[in-house]
Amino acid sequence: MEVIFTEEAKHDLDELRAYLEPLSPAGLANMVAALEARIRAVSDSPGIGRLTPRDDVREAVEAKYGFLIPYYVRGSKLFVLRVYRSARKPLEYETLKVEKQ
Repeated sequence: MEVIFTEEAKHDLDELRAYLEPLSPAGLANMVAALEARIRAVSDSPGIGRLTPRDDVREAVEAKYGFLIPYYVRGSKLFVLRVYRSARKPLEYETLKVEKQ
Protein backbone atom coordinates (compact mmCIF):
# COMPACT_ATOMS: atom_id res chain seq x y z
CA MET A 1 0.00 0.00 0.00
CA GLU A 2 1.31 3.44 -0.92
CA VAL A 3 1.65 5.83 2.05
CA ILE A 4 0.97 9.51 1.44
CA PHE A 5 1.60 12.18 4.08
CA THR A 6 -0.73 15.17 3.98
CA GLU A 7 0.72 18.66 4.28
CA GLU A 8 -0.38 18.74 7.93
CA ALA A 9 1.47 15.49 8.65
CA LYS A 10 4.59 16.78 6.90
CA HIS A 11 4.37 19.94 8.97
CA ASP A 12 4.11 17.86 12.17
CA LEU A 13 7.26 15.95 11.19
CA ASP A 14 9.12 19.15 10.29
CA GLU A 15 8.27 20.65 13.69
CA LEU A 16 9.39 17.48 15.43
CA ARG A 17 12.68 17.49 13.54
CA ALA A 18 13.31 21.19 14.23
CA TYR A 19 12.70 20.73 17.94
CA LEU A 20 14.44 17.44 18.60
CA GLU A 21 17.42 17.41 16.22
CA PRO A 22 19.42 20.06 18.11
CA LEU A 23 18.62 18.41 21.44
CA SER A 24 19.25 14.78 20.52
CA PRO A 25 19.97 13.58 16.99
CA ALA A 26 20.01 9.99 18.26
CA GLY A 27 16.68 10.50 20.01
CA LEU A 28 15.21 11.89 16.80
CA ALA A 29 16.48 8.87 14.85
CA ASN A 30 14.93 6.49 17.39
CA MET A 31 11.60 8.31 17.30
CA VAL A 32 11.53 8.38 13.49
CA ALA A 33 12.31 4.65 13.38
CA ALA A 34 9.43 3.94 15.78
CA LEU A 35 7.02 6.08 13.74
CA GLU A 36 8.12 4.44 10.49
CA ALA A 37 7.62 0.97 11.96
CA ARG A 38 4.12 1.84 13.15
CA ILE A 39 3.11 3.38 9.83
CA ARG A 40 4.53 0.38 7.96
CA ALA A 41 2.45 -1.95 10.15
CA VAL A 42 -0.68 0.07 9.40
CA SER A 43 0.03 0.11 5.67
CA ASP A 44 0.30 -3.70 5.78
CA SER A 45 -2.98 -4.03 7.73
CA PRO A 46 -5.00 -0.79 7.57
CA GLY A 47 -7.81 -2.19 9.70
CA ILE A 48 -5.60 -2.49 12.78
CA GLY A 49 -5.94 1.19 13.66
CA ARG A 50 -8.46 2.02 16.31
CA LEU A 51 -11.75 3.70 15.58
CA THR A 52 -12.12 7.46 16.01
CA PRO A 53 -15.13 9.76 16.36
CA ARG A 54 -15.14 9.92 12.55
CA ASP A 55 -16.28 6.93 10.50
CA ASP A 56 -13.79 7.68 7.73
CA VAL A 57 -10.68 8.00 9.94
CA ARG A 58 -8.79 5.45 12.01
CA GLU A 59 -5.73 6.07 14.13
CA ALA A 60 -2.56 4.19 14.85
CA VAL A 61 -0.93 4.62 18.23
CA GLU A 62 2.83 4.75 18.63
CA ALA A 63 2.86 4.12 22.36
CA LYS A 64 6.56 4.38 23.19
CA TYR A 65 6.74 8.07 22.29
CA GLY A 66 3.04 8.89 22.65
CA PHE A 67 2.03 9.67 19.08
CA LEU A 68 -1.37 9.39 17.44
CA ILE A 69 -1.33 8.86 13.69
CA PRO A 70 -4.80 9.43 12.21
CA TYR A 71 -5.22 8.08 8.68
CA TYR A 72 -7.69 7.02 6.05
CA VAL A 73 -7.56 4.68 3.09
CA ARG A 74 -8.68 5.32 -0.48
CA GLY A 75 -8.16 2.39 -2.80
CA SER A 76 -4.55 1.27 -2.47
CA LYS A 77 -3.39 4.49 -0.76
CA LEU A 78 -3.06 5.20 2.94
CA PHE A 79 -3.20 8.91 3.77
CA VAL A 80 -1.49 9.97 7.01
CA LEU A 81 -3.39 13.00 8.27
CA ARG A 82 -1.24 13.97 11.26
CA VAL A 83 1.64 12.73 13.39
CA TYR A 84 0.35 14.09 16.67
CA ARG A 85 1.88 13.90 20.12
CA SER A 86 -0.91 12.85 22.42
CA ALA A 87 0.55 14.82 25.36
CA ARG A 88 -0.59 17.97 23.55
CA LYS A 89 -4.19 19.15 23.67
CA PRO A 90 -6.69 16.58 22.36
CA LEU A 91 -6.79 16.13 18.62
CA GLU A 92 -9.85 17.73 17.04
CA TYR A 93 -11.04 15.08 14.62
CA GLU A 94 -13.67 17.27 13.00
CA THR A 95 -10.89 19.54 11.66
CA LEU A 96 -9.03 16.74 9.85
CA LYS A 97 -9.16 17.16 6.09
CA VAL A 98 -10.18 13.98 4.31
CA GLU A 99 -10.35 13.94 0.52
CA LYS A 100 -13.72 12.83 -0.78
CA GLN A 101 -14.00 10.55 -3.79
